[in-house]
Amino acid sequence: MAEKSTNPTKKKKLLSWLILAACLLIIAAITVGIIFAVKGNGRDFTGDIGQTQEPPDDGGNENPPDDGNGEIQDTSSQYEFIAPVKEVNLIKCHEFNYDKTMDWYRLHQAMDFGAPAGTEVMAAVDGTVRSIVKSDPLDYAVITIDHANGVTTVYKFIDPAENLEAGSKVSRGQVIGTVAAATGVENEDGDHLHFEVKKDGKLADPDEYLNITSK
Repeated sequence: MAEKSTNPTKKKKLLSWLILAACLLIIAAITVGIIFAVKGNGRDFTGDIGQTQEPPDDGGNENPPDDGNGEIQDTSSQYEFIAPVKEVNLIKCHEFNYDKTMDWYRLHQAMDFGAPAGTEVMAAVDGTVRSIVKSDPLDYAVITIDHANGVTTVYKFIDPAENLEAGSKVSRGQVIGTVAAATGVENEDGDHLHFEVKKDGKLADPDEYLNITSK
């Protein structure tokens, strides 16, 4: 009996269809894999076209920067120092000089602003009054105010404002008292405000904050 012959043309067509089907399956698998990978990264391409991505709303409660040690740093404009008196008449800087009252040379670790008794004295920057120490025999007071970043200001030879007390919040430019009449250890210098700045409890040059002598 003669064997049936297989048509080679049909075999080729069948093989072509099988290859095409395999290619389509591979392409479909790759496409599905890409879609799942993109969704896994949290990206949705369907919402990208014609839309603007808005940043998340934190309710306006952005935390101010710190100094790396967890201490809050005040970077607002209200932390820019101003001179404690309107008319700046600098009679002494933070430097080694001659003290006329005590008749000796010493390091004057403050700035002295010459001003007539009764001249208004202002807080140099926002802060909280730490203390008001009155010296009755010498008829003047010393006001100490704490500020951000470990900074403290001291106002000496001053008559405090009546409503000012320890714990009071003060704003930059707020009147905290008036210049007292010259007396005590610097009376030979005439009526003036003795202004100190401390950083972490140590006396610093006030001009590092006021920038007066370099102007």
